[in-house]
Amino acid sequence: MERGAGGSGQGGSQFALEQRWMRLALRLARLGCGRTHPNPRVGAVAVRDGEIVARGVHLHFGGPHAEAALIAGAPAGSLTGATLIINLEPCSHKGKTPPCAPAIVRAGFRRVVAAIEDPNPQVAGSGFACLRAAGLQVESGLLARAARTLNAPFLWHQATGRALLTAKIASSLDGRLAAGDGSSRWITGPHARERVARWRAECDALLIGRGTLLTDRPRLTARPRRDPLRALRRELPQAAAAWPHQPVRIVVDSRCRVAAEGVGDSLTVSPTGGPWVVACGARAPQARIRALEERGIRCWRLPEAGGGAGVDLHALARRCAAEGLLDVVVEGGATLTTALFRAGLVGRLRLFLAGILLGGARSWCGDLGVTTLTGRLGLTITRQERVGPDILIHALSPQAARLLGEEEPALPELELRGEGSRRGGT
Repeated sequence: MERGAGGSGQGGSQFALEQRWMRLALRLARLGCGRTHPNPRVGAVAVRDGEIVARGVHLHFGGPHAEAALIAGAPAGSLTGATLIINLEPCSHKGKTPPCAPAIVRAGFRRVVAAIEDPNPQVAGSGFACLRAAGLQVESGLLARAARTLNAPFLWHQATGRALLTAKIASSLDGRLAAGDGSSRWITGPHARERVARWRAECDALLIGRGTLLTDRPRLTARPRRDPLRALRRELPQAAAAWPHQPVRIVVDSRCRVAAEGVGDSLTVSPTGGPWVVACGARAPQARIRALEERGIRCWRLPEAGGGAGVDLHALARRCAAEGLLDVVVEGGATLTTALFRAGLVGRLRLFLAGILLGGARSWCGDLGVTTLTGRLGLTITRQERVGPDILIHALSPQAARLLGEEEPALPELELRGEGSRRGGT
């Protein structure tokens, strides 16, 4: 049964309550960001007689699923006849942990309200079928769009086999990353930087190119000033102890030149940041790889692009996924960002625009191979918001928009009529 808009009266009131409980489940699920992949982010809430009796969350890969954590922490007998609110279909297969659907049946639940179906072929509706076969009432579709957005990296990986790459850009209104002298700190304001810090604390990995490492020597650490989920973490000490999560830091360097260019010290292995990885090509000198590995820096030797033009970026996206890094934020410069767009690998774009003009040639996007307007790369803008003095634009690639149900609605072509009206672009 798909959930739609709530009605009036008692039914509408119940629908509003279930929306509130689902929002809580989604917030609980966010506690696992950066730690659950390749598993999805899942939170669960048990409700009986209009009151929350238990909560659960999947906090890390290999740990208890949200349903199992909820059942284990619930007071004895409190789940009999209760409703389970959960943002993803319960699993029905045994992996690192036992299946959750049979455990929900044994716990005595009467009803399950889920946001979306699990696209994993090992589940894909079988969890719902198990619950219905046991006599439970099952409904799905409540806050589905928000649930898909939260688990976009998981859904993307299930559909493509690759990590979801999100390009993060901070530019002037005229699309420049830096002034003519190369200075770029800070184009955007402190509110935007705080937002980026939170993204870092929630993603699995950050990706830059060798040029960005040489020019900026970025630390690539998560340093948010405020935790929006602090209240929930206080109630879950195991979640509080793990915040902020530090993402893996990946540098694309086809010949592993960072080992010989005096920037090896920038790849500091420390407890205050995530591990460093250098993604290099098959022809990278073994001596350079060995020098980095002796310092505790991992090297991924990947296939090279056609003609030996750097690392095969499709192979890199697949390797990230194979390592369990499904949510990857790209913080590189124009060279890497443009290459990823040309390869069709960017699923999401987060573009900060500051209210300044810089001019010059330092655009965040280079040659995309587009020669005509009809050959343009289309993106679906899903949201725009003010972040302090800056504007943040959220956009999706066509494939990501279809997957997440965010396609731009088709609009009828407008006929302009009246004196002076004309067709055309500006």
